[in-house]
Amino acid sequence: MAPIVSKLGIIGAGVSGLAAAKQLAHHNPIVLEASDSIGGVWRHCSYSSTKLQSHRRDYEFSDFPWPDRDNADFPSHLEILDYLNSYAQHFDVLKFVRFNSKVVEVRFVGDRETVDFAAKPVEYRGLSPDGGQPVWEVSVQSNDSEAIQWYAFEFIVVCIGKYGDIPKLPEFPQNKGPEVFQGQTLHALDYCKLDKDAASDLLKDKKVVVVGYKKSAIDLALECAEANQVMMITGKIW
Repeated sequence: MAPIVSKLGIIGAGVSGLAAAKQLAHHNPIVLEASDSIGGVWRHCSYSSTKLQSHRRDYEFSDFPWPDRDNADFPSHLEILDYLNSYAQHFDVLKFVRFNSKVVEVRFVGDRETVDFAAKPVEYRGLSPDGGQPVWEVSVQSNDSEAIQWYAFEFIVVCIGKYGDIPKLPEFPQNKGPEVFQGQTLHALDYCKLDKDAASDLLKDKKVVVVGYKKSAIDLALECAEANQVMMITGKIW
């Protein structure tokens, strides 16, 4: 497929991606979002009990205040998603978002006059709407296809945050990892993917240990404690 050429690309449609799209709307950016919805971690990495840990007035866009910003309650992740959707609709940025578009490779080609797409040189100069020179190649895969669509941009804004959707587990010596544990081990990101009924079934009649003591661990321990006794382990795990 011929590359899609545009001046500006934004990777991610979470909080920062939406803000970037709003600020750069006059460039008609293309926002590449791997999932089927906006919201980032608030959509894909939240438990049913997850709430904001700051006052809502400390977590809002300066040009789009919360409708009930004096409410003393800490908003749930669902309230935050509603707020983000309202922001996106108010500033009409959803039209820029291409959902189910997972970026699988980004390459800088600014040091080349031509690039090779499927062994066919493509002259970029003049293809950009404003006559600029794209210097970034981005390959994108749709969730429902194995085909790769290439994009070419003059500028890229990366808005994927520091919280990915791939679980990071520590490395264990041989025969000293989760494989020797008689129970079930599950990363917090995998737990996030469970709906409320599936999570309840998982926790029923089980003793739960949560390893860690940051925000996600505390949220998870609280949720698990509603079903069973929970032990939290903090510090370095050997």
